[in-house]
Amino acid sequence: MYVTINDVIKIDSFKGVEVIAGETGLARRVSNVFFMEVPDIFSYIDEHGLLLTTLYPVADKPEEIDALIPKLAEMNIAGIAVKPGRYVAEIPASMIEQANKYGIPLMKLPDDANLSILSNQILTKLLDVRTSVLEFRNKMHQQLLDLLLEGADLNRFVHSIAKLIDAPVLLLNTELECIASSINTEQKEIKVLHQSNHLEHYSRKTNNLTVQINDHAYEKNDIFIQSIYAGESEFGYLVILLEKETNITENLIVAVEQASFLVAFLFQTEQSLLQKERNHLNSFVRDIFNDQYTSQTEVMEKAKVFKWKLSFPLVILSIKTNIKESEKKLSIYYRMLDSGLIERMISEILDIPIQNCKLTYYNDSLICFISFTSEKRLKENLQQLGETIISRFGKNSHLGISISDTVDSISQIREHYSNSTLVYNIYKESLEHESFVHFYEDIGLFRLFHYIEDSSILEKFVTEKLGSVIEYDERKDANLLETLRYYIKNNTNLQKTADDMFVHYNTMRYRMNKLKELGIDVKSGFELTDISVAYQLYHYLKTQKK
Repeated sequence: MYVTINDVIKIDSFKGVEVIAGETGLARRVSNVFFMEVPDIFSYIDEHGLLLTTLYPVADKPEEIDALIPKLAEMNIAGIAVKPGRYVAEIPASMIEQANKYGIPLMKLPDDANLSILSNQILTKLLDVRTSVLEFRNKMHQQLLDLLLEGADLNRFVHSIAKLIDAPVLLLNTELECIASSINTEQKEIKVLHQSNHLEHYSRKTNNLTVQINDHAYEKNDIFIQSIYAGESEFGYLVILLEKETNITENLIVAVEQASFLVAFLFQTEQSLLQKERNHLNSFVRDIFNDQYTSQTEVMEKAKVFKWKLSFPLVILSIKTNIKESEKKLSIYYRMLDSGLIERMISEILDIPIQNCKLTYYNDSLICFISFTSEKRLKENLQQLGETIISRFGKNSHLGISISDTVDSISQIREHYSNSTLVYNIYKESLEHESFVHFYEDIGLFRLFHYIEDSSILEKFVTEKLGSVIEYDERKDANLLETLRYYIKNNTNLQKTADDMFVHYNTMRYRMNKLKELGIDVKSGFELTDISVAYQLYHYLKTQKK
């Protein structure tokens, strides 16, 4: 709890005090008392202060009297108590008008009022309340600490907090998903709606947040929020649901603040355990990719340790971001991992149990193994899954999603993971401009190139077909190779090629003549096919060198 102007005027020595203006501010908080002994009082007072004065320093300065309350309002003063008679006959009408305008209580003290006695009694009241709050804080801390020492989990903590403050409590993660609640979710449905994922630190200023419990909606002044921090890490929010017209007391603030510290500790503990589990999972996946397991049954059994129902057939889905900075990149990946949303998306879109998929961080990307039960509409569903992931997580960076062919046994996992990596390497340049979802089965001739181990054979073919053009482009900083690509793409339509490259038709004719001079015969269908293959091979070799 805290002291308000209403509390102050109920003190015995304030019985003769008359509130003459600013009655709408009687609930203003009082945290200290100040005397006005100099004109420039503003340097000596703080917000929530109650100012006692005879107006002596400004009694003969009407302009300073007129400026007094507006300046005090900017400082969020609690109220003003004026003792007229000796220096001003009456409280100026301008002060009464301004007090009503700003909602600052203006009190008239009686002739026999002793400012020192009034001040002492207010300070005594403040001290009593502060002592009460400290006692409550210690009691609250001890009760919550006992729960922590008993090994209580987040759900029990939330129920205990709700009981202590006598109000429903929700625990939200940073994605504003409810992960624990004092409300029986089997009987009541909870929906948290918000336009963004940022809430203000324990504040009622959450106009965009609504909590729907069945048909009852809590919003604006019905909600009190405390952010849960540990160092610079934010773990989520404690949300208190208040009944209409319920005041936020200092005890409530203290209780929620104390609870947030210990909930942050629980979050840190769970996160530490989760990170250890992830490290073990990463080692397990690394061993699979490095052919450390020969028994498929052994791998499937060991996967159960990680609550992973590994079975075949499966597909490997790889997710990479275009962010270069390591810290930001890891932040994006771990936000995706921590949310648990990707696994739920897979379960819903592919209609499989959530244990049939496992997401992990590996080799600077996220890798997801998806064991499916039916191939009906599989590719269509995987495409939808990739687009849903991009829609949900691709707002702050572009995401490249590569999907392997079907893996039928443990012996194929390494190869198919390599295939998904190839898909990313082929399309990664486009990731600077947009996100993508691509399948290994759709990369055409690149699949054949991938199985030719002697790259010198491939390089020789490229040199025979395109060597002169590549050399000319490098020497003249020309664009003939790209021109050739567009020309083939547009089925040798010269006008369409010029339009796509945003150049004049005559410029395109000049480039085609130059290609002819360099030995490129675009009139021969067989030769054009070889050139097309050579171009794709050139692009493939570039991806392998990066």
